[in-house]
Amino acid sequence: VIESLGIIIYKALDYGLKENEERELSPPLEQLIDRMANTVEADGSNDEGYEAADEGLEEDDDEKRKVSAIRSYRDVMKLCAAHLPTEAEAPNHYQAVCRALFAETMELHTFLTKIKSAKEKLCFMFRKISSEPQSPLRTPAPLGSAFCASSV
Repeated sequence: VIESLGIIIYKALDYGLKENEERELSPPLEQLIDRMANTVEADGSNDEGYEAADEGLEEDDDEKRKVSAIRSYRDVMKLCAAHLPTEAEAPNHYQAVCRALFAETMELHTFLTKIKSAKEKLCFMFRKISSEPQSPLRTPAPLGSAFCASSV
């Protein structure tokens, strides 16, 4: 499950990018996702031959290195908690992050729903007006036909 989640995260981060584009990730985040997706070799090197991310590791990162292999969500949480000033803040911090992401998602959903509804109303009115025999909008290629045919 962890490996699948790591792969899904990579795919989600790459969504919408052109083939020659690459998403910029911080080295710790990239290392975490690599370890989740099992793209890290047994000796700790990345299977892509990229070692620059490992150069920034210092001795104070020993706490983060205690999790040698990611086998559970608890291991992921330990690594994430190690990035906070105090690990005890992790549950509240990540819960607040999830709440904020959920709130943003709901706001975006509401906004897109309003746009879709307004477009449907506009297209309905346009079709009604353009179907009237005396309508100035009644032409071989109605002005709004392309707009109303496209999806939101």
